[in-house]
Amino acid sequence: MRAPTLRHALAVTGLLLAMVLGAVAVVAVLVVRGVLLDAGTYRDALVDADAYERVYTDVLSDPELAPLANQLAGGLALEVLTPDQVRVLTTNALRWAVPPAALQQGTETVIDATLAYIRGDVDRIDTDIDVSAVLDRVDDTSVRAMSTALADVAERAVASLPEYRDRVDALLDDVAAGVVPADVPILGGTTFDADEVVTAILTVLGPRADEDLRRRITAAVHSGEERDALIEAAAAAATEHGDRIAASLRASAERGGVLDVVGEVAERARRPVGEVVGALDGVRRTARWAHPGVGMAAALVVAAAAVALVWIRRDDLTTAAYLVAAGLALSGLAVVVVAWAVAAFAEEPLGRATGQGPGTWDLPGGLRQLLADVEGSIADALVRPPAAIAVLLVVSGALVAAGAALAPAARALVADTGARVPAFAVGGVAIGLWLVALLVVVPASELQAAEQDRCNGHVELCDRRYDEVVYAATHNAMSSPGVVDVWPEHDGDIAAQLDAGVRALLIDTHYWTAAVSPEVLQAAEPLLPPALARLLHGSLGERLQAREGTWLCHAHCAFGGIPFLDAMVTVRRFLEANPGEVVTLIIQDAISREDTEQVMRDAGLLPYLHVHDPDEPWATLGELVERGERVVVLAEEEGPPPAWYHHGFTLMQETPYRFLAVEELSCAPNRGEPDATLFQLNHWIQRIAPDRADSAAINRHDVLVERARQCQRERGLLPNFLAVNHYNIGDLMAAVDTLNGVG
Repeated sequence: MRAPTLRHALAVTGLLLAMVLGAVAVVAVLVVRGVLLDAGTYRDALVDADAYERVYTDVLSDPELAPLANQLAGGLALEVLTPDQVRVLTTNALRWAVPPAALQQGTETVIDATLAYIRGDVDRIDTDIDVSAVLDRVDDTSVRAMSTALADVAERAVASLPEYRDRVDALLDDVAAGVVPADVPILGGTTFDADEVVTAILTVLGPRADEDLRRRITAAVHSGEERDALIEAAAAAATEHGDRIAASLRASAERGGVLDVVGEVAERARRPVGEVVGALDGVRRTARWAHPGVGMAAALVVAAAAVALVWIRRDDLTTAAYLVAAGLALSGLAVVVVAWAVAAFAEEPLGRATGQGPGTWDLPGGLRQLLADVEGSIADALVRPPAAIAVLLVVSGALVAAGAALAPAARALVADTGARVPAFAVGGVAIGLWLVALLVVVPASELQAAEQDRCNGHVELCDRRYDEVVYAATHNAMSSPGVVDVWPEHDGDIAAQLDAGVRALLIDTHYWTAAVSPEVLQAAEPLLPPALARLLHGSLGERLQAREGTWLCHAHCAFGGIPFLDAMVTVRRFLEANPGEVVTLIIQDAISREDTEQVMRDAGLLPYLHVHDPDEPWATLGELVERGERVVVLAEEEGPPPAWYHHGFTLMQETPYRFLAVEELSCAPNRGEPDATLFQLNHWIQRIAPDRADSAAINRHDVLVERARQCQRERGLLPNFLAVNHYNIGDLMAAVDTLNGVG
C-alpha cells in the first residue's frame, strides 16, 4: 500500500469538493425547475391557504377594501341589516359577482404570466386580466343582493289599499336608490281581493313591469305570497341602481375592462410599478442558469468524482469507500444548508407585501395575512425536495461506510470461494443506483406529494369515504331564472351553483308532453288553486306544445325546463376545469335508463361516472379524484344496469320533504333502506311558490348545523346531502364546512 502523497491528498480534496458542489447544483436545479417554476406549486399553495374562499371572507371584507367590495356586491346601503346578515349577504353577493371559478382562472393567468417572466420567456411581466365579464355581472348582482336582503327585513302590516300603494311606492324608491328598506308592507290576501293587490303593485311599477313580470307578480299574489310579489317588483327597480353601479365601475376601469394586476398592487402599495416587478427580479436572475442540462452535467460530475475517488485509492478499496461515504455525507449537509437558504430566499419576493411598517407595501391586513400563508406554503414546498435528498445522501453515505467496515469479512468470503468481483463493477452499480434515486425516484415522489388532491377544496377530506363527507345540495337545481319564469327555486343556474360550491344536484328528468290543462297543472302541483292554474295555463303559450328530447323540469315542463344534455355538458365542463372536485347527481327519473345513458354518453360524462359495489365500503374522495371517477349518480326510481346508474334509495336514506312550516322540520325516516349509509337532509319549506323569507330563516348557519347534528343523533348517520332552496340565501357553504370540520 502506497502512502498518500500531497498530490493525492489535494486530488481527494478536490474530488470531495466536486461531489459536494455537484450534488448542491443538482438539488438547486431540481428545486428551481421542479418546484419554483412549476405552476402547480403555487396552485397547491393557494388551495392549502384556502385562498379562493378567503378572498371573499378575509380580503374583500377588510375595511380598507370595503368600498370596492361594496361596489362589486351591488353597492347597496345595508344599514337596516344586522352585521351578521351583512356579512353573509356580501359574501354571497361577491361569490356571484366574481365566481370562484373566474377568480381561480384569473389567478392562474397571473401565475402563468409571472412564471413566464421569471423563466425569461418574456421581457416584461404581463398580468392583464379581462374583467369585463365581472363588470357585466355587477348590475345583476345588485338585483340579486337586493332580493336576498328583502327576504330578511321585517314585515309591516298596513290597513288600506291607498296606504299600501304609498308604502310600495316608498319601497321601490328606496330600492332604486340602492337602499334596503326597513320593512316590507303586507296587506294580507284574506282581507283584500288578490286582483286589487296586484293592481296596486303594478300601478306603482308603471312601465317598469313587462308582461313576464306582470305574470310573476300576479301568480305570487294569487298564491298568497305577497312578499315574493314585492321582491319581484323590487327587482325591476333594483335594476336601475345596478345599472348605475356597473356604469360607474366600467368608467373607472382602465382600457375597457382590463385589470393590470401589477399596476393595482403597486397602486395599493403606493409604490412604482418597477419596484413591484423588481421584487421578482432576484428570482428571475437565479432561474436563468437552472437549465436541465446544468442539472445533468452536475449529476455526471458527482458520479465522475465518486469513480475517481475509487480509482485514486484503488489499492485500498476500504479507504476509497470511506472517502465516497464522506463525500455523500458532506453533500447531504451542504444540501441542508441550501434548503435553509432557499427557504430564506423564498420569503424575499413577498417580504415587502406581507410586512408592515417602513419599507413594506403596507397592504390591507386581510390580503397581507393571506399572502403570508401562501408564502409559507411555497417555502415548505421548496424545502421538501432538498430535505429528502439530504436524507438520501446521508443514509447512502452511512450504508457505504457500513459496507466498508464489513469489507474484510466479504473479502475473506470471496477468498474462500475463489471468486473475484471487480471493484469497479460494485462501485459502478452502487453509484448508478444512487443517481437513479437522486434524479428520478426522490424528485418524482416529492413532486407527486406536492400535487395534493384538492377533494372538493379541502385536502383534509381526501382520506374520508364518500359517505363520510357533507355536500351542499340544491333541490330542483334546474329551477332558475330564465328556465322557470314563475317561482324559480334558485337565483343561479347549474353552472353558478357549481361555482358557488354546490356539489350535489337534485334534478328531475322528463319528456316534454303536450297534455297540459288546468286540471293537469292542478295534478302536477296539488297546492295550486284552480284560479291560479287557469291563470298560468293562459300564460304558457308555446310551452303547451310538445318538444322532442329529454329535459330537466319540475312537475311539468310547461312551467319551464332545460335540455338534459345541456345541463350535463355544464357539469362536464366544470369537472374539466376543476380536477379535484366530486359531484353527485340525485335524479328524480321520469325517463328511461337508455335515454339517460345516451345523454351521459353525448355529454362526455361516461369516463367520470363512478361504479359503487353495494357490498363494499364507499371509496374515499381522494380515490375518486385519483381514478377520475368524480360523478356519482343516484336515481330515485330506476337502478342498474348500467352499473353507474345506482338506485338511490337502496344506498341512501332521507327525511320527509313536504314541510309546510319551519316548525314542522323533522328528522323522521322517509324513503330509503334502513341500512343505507348515505343520508339526504331535505331542508326546505313546501309552498306553492318557494318563499325567500322561508329560505332566509332556515338557511342560516346555526339553523342548518343544529338540524343536521340533531338528525345525526336521531338517525345515527351523517347528513351527506344538505338540500335547500335558494342556495345563495343564508350560509349554506359555511354550514357545510362546519359540519365537515374544515374551513
